[in-house]
Amino acid sequence: MSDTRFMAAVACVSVLASASLHALAQNTTEPRVQPRAVMQQLWESQPRMNRLIVKFRDDGSSKTTAQSAASGQERVQALNRSVAMAGRATTSMLTYLKSVSQHTHVAQTSATMSHAELRALAQTVALDPRVEYAEVDERVFAHFVPNDTSYTSQQGNLKSPFVEAGGANLPNAWGRMAAGVPVSGAGVTVAVLDTGYRPHADLAANIVGGYDFISQDGFNDFTTANDGNARDADALDPGDWNTQASLCDVENSSWHGTKVAGIIGAVGNNGTGIIGVAYRARILPVRVLGVCGGYTSDTAAALQWAAGISVPGVPANPNPAKVINMSFGRSGTCSLTYQNAITAARTAGSVIVVSTGNEYSKTTITQPANCAGVIAVAAHTSTGAASDYTNVGPGTTISAPGNSIYTTKNTGTTVPDADSYGAHTGTSFSAPHVAGVAALLMQIKPGISPAEVQAHLVNSARPYASGTYCASHSDCGAGMLDAFKAVHTLLQSQGIANAAPLMNALPTQYVLPGGTLQFTASARDAEGDAVAFIGSGLPAGATFNAVTGVFTWSKAQPAGDYTFVIQPTDGATLGASISVKISVTTAIPVEPVVPVTPAAPVASGGGGGGSLHWIDVVAGLFLLLATARLRQTPAPKRVDQQD
Repeated sequence: MSDTRFMAAVACVSVLASASLHALAQNTTEPRVQPRAVMQQLWESQPRMNRLIVKFRDDGSSKTTAQSAASGQERVQALNRSVAMAGRATTSMLTYLKSVSQHTHVAQTSATMSHAELRALAQTVALDPRVEYAEVDERVFAHFVPNDTSYTSQQGNLKSPFVEAGGANLPNAWGRMAAGVPVSGAGVTVAVLDTGYRPHADLAANIVGGYDFISQDGFNDFTTANDGNARDADALDPGDWNTQASLCDVENSSWHGTKVAGIIGAVGNNGTGIIGVAYRARILPVRVLGVCGGYTSDTAAALQWAAGISVPGVPANPNPAKVINMSFGRSGTCSLTYQNAITAARTAGSVIVVSTGNEYSKTTITQPANCAGVIAVAAHTSTGAASDYTNVGPGTTISAPGNSIYTTKNTGTTVPDADSYGAHTGTSFSAPHVAGVAALLMQIKPGISPAEVQAHLVNSARPYASGTYCASHSDCGAGMLDAFKAVHTLLQSQGIANAAPLMNALPTQYVLPGGTLQFTASARDAEGDAVAFIGSGLPAGATFNAVTGVFTWSKAQPAGDYTFVIQPTDGATLGASISVKISVTTAIPVEPVVPVTPAAPVASGGGGGGSLHWIDVVAGLFLLLATARLRQTPAPKRVDQQD
C-alpha cells in the first residue's frame, strides 16, 4: 500500500470514527418518545416547573461579575425572539433570574410547565446560535437513608441484597418518586387482619379507623374476644394470653397485630425506632384474632368489610383497604367461606396477602394461603435460603424475609404495658413485607388491579440462593421479594424515567502473563451522582475499589480467561451490573475492541482509567493500521518494491 493510500485510509477511519461517536453522543441526548397517553399522564402528574439553565457561547464580553449579570439579563431577553419564532411566546416568555457563572444564567418562564414541556422549550432555546446548551433547572433531593435509630443495626431484612442476601431491597424503592411524592405507600390503606393494635408511638400516626370483628363464643361468653364484648369499633388489642391448657397452649400475649402492622407501616424517617416497608401508608387494624386464635366466620366477614363490602350489622368501612394482610391460617384445603370472601374482596380491587404457615412442610401450605386469588408468602433467611420452618408447596407465590424481623411490640406479658421493639421469626412476618411493597405499587399507579400487582411482584422476584432447597424446587414460588425491581418495572411501564444507575459495558481487558492491569469502571444515577460498586468473583490477587471503581491486578496469573461482575452497591440490578472479561494472553487481537457507549456514564478500559475520548479511538485505529502495514512489508531488502 502506498503512503498516500495509507494516509487516506487513516483519514477516512478518523472521520468515520468521529462521525460515529458524534452520532452516538447525539442519540444519548435525544428524549425518549412516549406514547401520547403516557406522556399526557406524565404532564398531569409531575410538579410544575419554570426554570431553565442557559449557557451562552463566549463572545468575549462580560469580564466582571457585574457585567456578567447585566449581560445575562440582555442575553436572556434576546432569546425571546427565538422563542416567539417557535410559536411559544404566549406561555414561554423568558426573564433573567440569576447567574451560575460568567456565561451561564438561569431564566424563568412566564408560566409554569410540566417537565416535558419545559424540556421541549429548552430544546428550542438550544437551537439559537448564541446558545451553547439549555437544560431544565431540576430540583435535587437528598438520597434517602432512613434516620430511624434501629434501621441500620436491626433492619437488614429491608436492605439491598448486596448488604444482606435475603434483603427485600427497599432503599432503592424509597428513593424513587411518584407524582412528586417519594415512593412510600402514601395515600394507600393497608388492612391488617390480626389481634388488633397497640397505639405504639412509632406506629399510631399511621393508624386509621379499625374494627373488632371477634364475636361472642356463646351466650355471654367472650373468652376469645377477651375484652368483655362482641363486635364493635374498638380494634385495640387487650392481649391474647391464655392460662387454660384445656383451650390451647398456655402462653403470654403475643401483640401479633402490632408486630405485623409495624413491619408494614411503622412511621419512617422520624428519628426513632424503625421504618415500615410502606412507611407513609394508612394502617387499618381489623381485630379477628384473640385468645386461642379466631374463627373462619369472623375473618371472612372482616376480609369483606376491609375491602369496602357491606357486612350485616356492621357500619360501613369509611377507609376501604386496597391491600389486606392476613398472617394466620389453619390446615386443610381452602374452605368455601374463605374462597367466597376472597373472591369478593379481590373483585372489589383489593390485593390479599397471606402467610403460608410455619409447619416445616415442603408439600403443603395452610388456608387461606391455598385459596385462589391470594398472594401466598413463604419465608427465607438473611442468606437467601428458604427458612427451615416455612411451608412451601403448590399455591406458594413468593418469599420474603422471615427470620429475626425487628418490629414494634409491647412489653406486657398479659395486659398492655409500655411500647417496645423486638425481633420475631415466622411467615407471619414475611407476608407484611409483601403487603407493604404492594402498597408502594398502589401508590405509583392508583387503581392498579390485584392481578397486575401480583404480576409485578412475581416477575421482579430474585432467584433463591444457589444450592438451597428452593433453588431447585418450583413449589417455592417465583423467588425472593425485591421491592426495587417491582417498583422499577411499574415506574417504567408508566413511562416514568428510570432512576437506576447506568453502567457502561467494558471491552475485554487484555494483559500479558505475569503483567499488570488497571482500569476504571464508573456509573451515575439519574440525578448524576456517582454510585459505589461491589465486585464479585475477582481473579486471584486482584483488587477492586468499591468507591473509585478501579480494578488493579499487580501481577496477572497464568494464561487464560477470567471473568468477574461489577454491580452498584445500592441494589439497582436492572441493567446495572456488567460482566468483565480479562484475557491473559500473548495473542493480543489485531481488531479493535470498541466499548458500547451508554447514555451516561463513561467507563474506560486499560491504561489507568481515564475517560475514553474519540481521539483515543482514532489513535488506536491509527496504530492498528500502522501495525498491519508493517506486517505487510516483507523484508528490508524489498522495501523499494511497489505494490
